[in-house]
Amino acid sequence: MASLGVLMNGVRLNLHSEHAPLIDYAREHLGGPVPADGGCGLATEPLAEPDLEVRCLWSEGERDDTRNPFPADPTLERIGKRMLGNPDTLVWLDPQRMLGLQLRVRRDGGRWLFDVAYRYHPGEKHRHELSEYEYKKFFSLMSYLVYYPVFWHLERTRGYALVHAASLGTGMGAVMVGGLGGVGKTTLSMALGQQSGFTLGAENLSLTDGVSVLPCHEPIRLDPNSIRLLGEVRGLTPMRFPSGLKEKHMFHVRPAAVDTPWAPRALYLPHFSARRGATRLSPGEAAERFLAMNRLTLEVDDYTWFASALDMHWPSPGLTARRTSAVETLTRRAACFLLGVDPAAGVAAAVADVLGSLD
Repeated sequence: MASLGVLMNGVRLNLHSEHAPLIDYAREHLGGPVPADGGCGLATEPLAEPDLEVRCLWSEGERDDTRNPFPADPTLERIGKRMLGNPDTLVWLDPQRMLGLQLRVRRDGGRWLFDVAYRYHPGEKHRHELSEYEYKKFFSLMSYLVYYPVFWHLERTRGYALVHAASLGTGMGAVMVGGLGGVGKTTLSMALGQQSGFTLGAENLSLTDGVSVLPCHEPIRLDPNSIRLLGEVRGLTPMRFPSGLKEKHMFHVRPAAVDTPWAPRALYLPHFSARRGATRLSPGEAAERFLAMNRLTLEVDDYTWFASALDMHWPSPGLTARRTSAVETLTRRAACFLLGVDPAAGVAAAVADVLGSLD
């Protein structure tokens, strides 16, 4: 059994699997290269007294989403079409989000135990690229093995809500760039991270309780157009992939040191427009726009699907309302802007508009 520990925003998680290549990938995905000053990423040695224990049961062959891959338990009762449960256990036979995925969640005193069973069965069209296809599945599994359990724990224990937004630390609080995919959020946040006084925390997902912001560290995905627009970026290191895989555009940056959660300073919601510039939004309008954008975002929607099953089985009164109120509180505390981004003007113009609105 191969194992590693994960320290993410104060949550302690241990990950185990008998499929050693998966653990090797997780260490690379979470840790990245060790900086020259001795710092490190999120991956570490297995931890004593973790908040969460996660195990991946990797197998190969034909899938059967009706078969329970976990040990038989006569106390489990059927819940709807795809779930089994008792007061301390939930088995989800077909989450319908990833073919071959089946989940079991158990509570053990103050700890939560997550078993992620994955049946690897590449189709005919993937048989010529098996190494690459396996790596893609490792990447997808990271949500269920690390990120979703950590997000759910932070929601239940500390009142944080997941949002689709980049977050950058400044001396006066967090600057967030939220919105739909494809509007230049990553490119803009990466460019802002090169400015004096800005520290990139996350370019994709962040967590907020309204009064503070936590970045979610992940490998950074840049498409060729973003790479062209950004030019040379300090602190980017290409993610390592096995030899023989085609070129990937995924990079590591050193995880931001967040000793205390960042207070929100400003929220920008970019959209493409020939009329560039930052327009101030009222807190109510900003909250409605931001909440709608999160509902339309695949990563947040998939996490909500995952969390809903656990919330149904182990309800925490007020949790659903807190997810909305966290965003509403954030938009009251931060200056909120609709940011018109003119692609013809380049990313430097969008950076100038952000910096100008912060003065």
